[in-house]
Amino acid sequence: MSAPYTVRMGRPGGLPTVMAHCFLGHSGGWAGLVQALDQAIAPGLDALAFDMPGHGRSDPWADATGQGDYQADVTAILAGLVRHPSLLVGHSFGATVALRHALQRPDMVRGLVLFEPVFFAAAADEPEFQDHLRDEVDFSESLQRGDLESAARHFMQINGDAPAWESLPEKQRSRFMAQMPLIAASRPGVFDDSGAQLAPGRMEGFACPVLLITGAQSPGIFQAVSRALAARLGRAETACIQGAGHMVPITHAAECAGLIGTWMQRHGLDRQPDAAPDQMSLMPAGHPVTG
Repeated sequence: MSAPYTVRMGRPGGLPTVMAHCFLGHSGGWAGLVQALDQAIAPGLDALAFDMPGHGRSDPWADATGQGDYQADVTAILAGLVRHPSLLVGHSFGATVALRHALQRPDMVRGLVLFEPVFFAAAADEPEFQDHLRDEVDFSESLQRGDLESAARHFMQINGDAPAWESLPEKQRSRFMAQMPLIAASRPGVFDDSGAQLAPGRMEGFACPVLLITGAQSPGIFQAVSRALAARLGRAETACIQGAGHMVPITHAAECAGLIGTWMQRHGLDRQPDAAPDQMSLMPAGHPVTG
């Protein structure tokens, strides 16, 4: 597996943090939130964000068959970036990756901030789950017949607050179309729980603080997943930002930073442990860094 493209944000001396973006996104999408947190709380974050395979400046996903477990592979990439106990921050699919790694290596986690995780398996017993399956029919059928443009259109509509397809530059539309098979390859993780995150007692025994943030204008499935995870994770708190949709950490960075800053203070995450590591040591040698 090739090394991901990474970018360092925030400031040295901040809370060591690794950030995982959403589908169709990239590491640069975290810049506004990190900057807002620098203003909301001292010492802010010393953050390392990465581009998932097939996104941003990272190489394409190496699974040529497209039948693998994309969540498992991205989780392995994130694990290679976490060299000391850190805050993990994830959005949408990235939030499912952060959660999967946290449950695998709780000793390497100081806290979790999850923005609208698409871990649909957690909400399988909720009425919103069936609504979501109906909403996905057009997307799934488009993908099955190989109509990537139609699949991309429908995928963006599902999330509710994406820009109109026609308003996107042709280069961006082409990139989104190429990423559609990655969404299909995420199904083992987000629908089938390939990481066994829902195994009895596993989430319930997770001792680190967790903050789940949703947007009030998002489709109901995201609130359902948040409720289901909060019911299982022993130290979970939930927050909902009015006027926001699924892209809440990007569109409402200041509001998110205020919530996260208060949560960090409440759980002592604004204070570094003795001999806190430099964030640069989080990253193995050979990974490109900018910023």
